[in-house]
Amino acid sequence: MFTGGMMQLVERTIINKNHPNYKSLDALAFLSKNLYNIANYIVRQEFINKGNYLDYKKVQNLLQSGVDYQAIPAKVAQQVLILLDKNWQSFFQAIRAYNECPSKFKSRPKLPKYKDKKKGRNILVYTKQAISKPQLVKNKKILLSKSKLFFDSKINYDSLQQVRIVPKLKLLCDRSGLRIR
Repeated sequence: MFTGGMMQLVERTIINKNHPNYKSLDALAFLSKNLYNIANYIVRQEFINKGNYLDYKKVQNLLQSGVDYQAIPAKVAQQVLILLDKNWQSFFQAIRAYNECPSKFKSRPKLPKYKDKKKGRNILVYTKQAISKPQLVKNKKILLSKSKLFFDSKINYDSLQQVRIVPKLKLLCDRSGLRIR
């Protein structure tokens, strides 16, 4: 991928249902979904009932001592809330564009939705600080924070920006998996 004059290398590993880490990663993606949904509920209720928007910092302060926030590593929980904040900012930007020229849209933009209660999963973003440096430097393995989950990698630590675990459900194929980018 080429962005802003700087090349970003992406290493992808596909984790299928028969992979030893699949169940653990799926459980983390489910917990991430729970945090996303509770945070989205709080933001939506404040916006619908009072017309106020709660940004990332306000939501983080409200949730950081809660069960859903603490169920996943703190740096990952922060990334979930940052993603939700970006989704809301996109909504506000779409509303402004809609108000300027409604004909560019099929309908009025809708509030960010909830993830499905049972089938829903949410992305997990592990920043560089949430990856074990010694494991990557010495053993060429990515060790995710507060877990025993390892992945082989060809990336050196200085080049690493983040590890993204993206849940993918394939309706026509039983090979649904999690992608690590």
